[in-house]
Amino acid sequence: MSVKSDSISRLLTGIAAFSLLGSAGCAGTEALAAGPMGDAFAAAAGIPQMDAFLQYETQVPPGEALPIDGDYTISTLGKRIRIDRGRGYALDPWTHAMTLKIRPNMVVSKDFRQISATEYTSQDLPLLGTATMKVQPDGRIAVNVASIPPYSYFLIPVEGSVSPAPQPDEPPTIDEDCENLDIDAETGELVCID
Repeated sequence: MSVKSDSISRLLTGIAAFSLLGSAGCAGTEALAAGPMGDAFAAAAGIPQMDAFLQYETQVPPGEALPIDGDYTISTLGKRIRIDRGRGYALDPWTHAMTLKIRPNMVVSKDFRQISATEYTSQDLPLLGTATMKVQPDGRIAVNVASIPPYSYFLIPVEGSVSPAPQPDEPPTIDEDCENLDIDAETGELVCID
């Protein structure tokens, strides 16, 4: 096969793979791009891959233990990370942006700060933005990253790992005349339905 034919073949394969990635939607695109499909696309398109420019967990000093310390699956990637004393590091490998290989034990988030009983912030290193996190009533953590573009996902506790139990900031106050209580599905707060 000539060099020109090989280039055209790679281009066509890349376009087909890109179309497949695009048809998956935003969250689906990231999930496909982070797995074997993304690696195949990058290889077909001739995109060079290299290790991410991240430190390993042994190079980032641990901080204080936090209630959210534990193992989680990133909802959009299906990859696991561990939050451990102020830093989060990969347990599974993945490719970020089809070029950067994130290896096990690479730190992907750091500088965790507890803002309230259920809210935290950290620095998301692959996405280059500040992450705001809120523990949900079911133990999942909703994460919003102020990156370009903004990115949202859930951290889902891995079975057998310590799951954070959200603690209210203040005891809930309900009207004394209220007889029927419920939990608001959007906020997770206790509400009177009388």
